[in-house]
Amino acid sequence: MKTIKAKVDFSKENGKIRRLNGGNLGPALIHGNFNNDKLVDEFRTLEVPITRMHDCPLSNPGMRLVDIQHIFGNWKADAQNPDNYYFRQTDDYLRATRSTGSDIFFRLGISIEHTLNNYYAYPPEDYDKWADICINIIRHYNEGWADGHNWNIKYWEIWNEPDITKQMWNASMQEYCKMYEVAAKKIKARFPNVKVGGPVLAWCDPGGSNSAGYAKSHEFLAYCRDHNVPLDFFSWHKYGQTLDIHVKNPNEVRAMVDQFGYKDAELHLNEWHYWFGFGGKSDTDMIDGLGGINSAAYATATLTIWQDTALTMGYFYTIGNLGNAWGAWGLRGRNKNYYALKAFAEVAHYENRVKSSTEDLNLQVLAGKNADGKRALLVSSFKNGADKLELSMKDAKGVTFKVQKTDLDNNALESTVKVGANGKIVLDGAPEGQSVLYLLTEE
Repeated sequence: MKTIKAKVDFSKENGKIRRLNGGNLGPALIHGNFNNDKLVDEFRTLEVPITRMHDCPLSNPGMRLVDIQHIFGNWKADAQNPDNYYFRQTDDYLRATRSTGSDIFFRLGISIEHTLNNYYAYPPEDYDKWADICINIIRHYNEGWADGHNWNIKYWEIWNEPDITKQMWNASMQEYCKMYEVAAKKIKARFPNVKVGGPVLAWCDPGGSNSAGYAKSHEFLAYCRDHNVPLDFFSWHKYGQTLDIHVKNPNEVRAMVDQFGYKDAELHLNEWHYWFGFGGKSDTDMIDGLGGINSAAYATATLTIWQDTALTMGYFYTIGNLGNAWGAWGLRGRNKNYYALKAFAEVAHYENRVKSSTEDLNLQVLAGKNADGKRALLVSSFKNGADKLELSMKDAKGVTFKVQKTDLDNNALESTVKVGANGKIVLDGAPEGQSVLYLLTEE
């Protein structure tokens, strides 16, 4: 029998629990009126602090959402004439997302093209005109231009994954840098208070000097430094199957960005998920698939690990659905990821984080206290093969916790547990290769 131990000291506060649970995609509009839509209500329960708007047409087939070509459909038209813009569907989509309490992170560019041919994954013909279109989109959402809004959207990202040849960017990294320069400089000159960033790389591994992601990150940062280009945030993506990458990657990115002089730039890891890659394990496998129990424990363990890194915000891909063909990526049908992210939102209400430690990286414990002094823990046991999880808790003897357990067979299964006179409780682990997630809140 294998037992893994962890310690929690409720007498020692350790800052605040950081709500790093941003996401990609809002509630799909194809499901109806957002005021009455069950999906919007479920999205609201996750308390997503900010939602990145990328791949929105994939989640809403047939709709003209967010992407530049859907908002400004005729490239040859006058970019300064509001009649040449179509905002209505994007307005509704963003309004629905904002109704859940989430801020907006707006990606200026196109969605990924998993299509027979590529139609939009090319550099714009005229970078200045493209930047002007971006400016008018910002005017619409922040200044009311073209019957628009005053939503004060802060974050504006330039394109997506220019290191993905064919599906996203059919040109050199140098061309992306040139486009970014024109757009970033013009946007910041017109809107000095918004935040502009990129390069939104699919691969960014500062610790691996031989990797393509390393080279392209350096190329972008060197270009920005040498051409005095604004960079309010550096963004990249990270998919994987092990937790160690999330321990080191944000801090390595921080060191790299600092090296090029952008010490004030925020760090936004705006796509991440437990994933074996295309051609790997079945996306629909309820143990190791995109919405399975291992993905759920990986998600909350990652959000716990990030508490002590330099990361500004993470964005799970995806919290919104991605249509029938891509549903496993989202939270369709309240899959295991839904219960995991909901548990994180709940423990974050106990915002005064307290000291915790564990003897195994694959057992993560996030603990806190609320304003009334009541205690809570989020326990993420990720594929560690433990039969038992022993938690020693200081300043919690005799406390009764309400327990919600999510594993392969259960979703937020409720019970109670009382901390013994020895200050310990013991929870069940999971079979080797499977994970288990516990949320404990003081009654």
